[in-house]
Amino acid sequence: MKIIIVAPEHDNHTAPLKWALEGAGYEVACWPGLAWREHEQASLLFEDETRMTLGPHTVEKGDVVWVRRPEQPAHHPKVCEADVKFAETEYRSFNYCIMFLLEKMGVWCINKYTASRMINNKSVQLLLARSCGLRVPKALMSNSPQAVREFMERHRHNPTICKQFMPHIWQKDETRGIAVTEAFQLTGEQLPADEVLTYAPGIYQDMVVKQFDVRMVLLGNRVYSYSLRTPKGSLDWRQDAGQGHIEVEFIATPPEVEKGVLEFAQQSGVCFGSLDFAVDYEGQWWFLEINEQGQFLWLDQFNHNLKVQEKFCAFITAPEGSTEPLEKREGLFRGLPEYERLLENNEVPAPAPPSPVSPYISKEP
Repeated sequence: MKIIIVAPEHDNHTAPLKWALEGAGYEVACWPGLAWREHEQASLLFEDETRMTLGPHTVEKGDVVWVRRPEQPAHHPKVCEADVKFAETEYRSFNYCIMFLLEKMGVWCINKYTASRMINNKSVQLLLARSCGLRVPKALMSNSPQAVREFMERHRHNPTICKQFMPHIWQKDETRGIAVTEAFQLTGEQLPADEVLTYAPGIYQDMVVKQFDVRMVLLGNRVYSYSLRTPKGSLDWRQDAGQGHIEVEFIATPPEVEKGVLEFAQQSGVCFGSLDFAVDYEGQWWFLEINEQGQFLWLDQFNHNLKVQEKFCAFITAPEGSTEPLEKREGLFRGLPEYERLLENNEVPAPAPPSPVSPYISKEP
């Protein structure tokens, strides 16, 4: 059995986890995603047996495939302009063939592509979470000015937030300044002209007046919750976390919330993900969203006692569907604090910076 991580080798999660897994004696292979270079190429052979190769790696029964964060499919840069759209479509279609076929190859996919494609839709998340007994703030997703204004009017006695479907960054070439999307509070009086509301759809949601936030990590049939507190109780904690202004502590998950999350996981088909909750002043946990390949090692950076890296390694090396407590095997793996000490001394390769090419970055003059 080997572990195949579908992400660049020096991705900020791949690098330390590969180091920890190999240190415990596991074989780890990395494939960055489909592109034209030799190590990014792929083949699907359909003869007496079906065979999949990802770069230099052959996918074999019993392998574990963690679809971490593959890079976008990329065609050869020398493709002539007239053929670019054709090449893009072919690469995208072939990539779908690979990702969907993985779960039919006798391997454990974390997560199955069919499940990840479905659950990455925020509409499905909210509907499914509510059906599983989790508390979900009332919300509207729309690009209709009339629907937005009617929702705001009906909810005028409750604070409302507006947030985006996907993260996005605007970069200014001249000043190198950036602007990023984040949730913000909104009133009916602050709504722009109807035409502006059609420029991009949005999510309008009742705001949870919260004590603190929770980042939960789903690992198979186990959930681990961590309270997030910022100095000013920010509406969106991500900006504070990026600046190092956040406190992270382990927190017990209420039994009814854990039950709902595990039911959510079973119905959606995901076995791993990062979930966000807000906890109000009555102690009620409100589901906000799940990122089925969300970041989680940053929790260890803010609190070295959490051992999230060790737990993930125990999870990914256990048999699929295992009910054994991860704490029994987490001691087999080295943790993120040790990796970061070695990194400071240049004893391990440094994770690469984010790719400058991203579907979530816009360039501005």
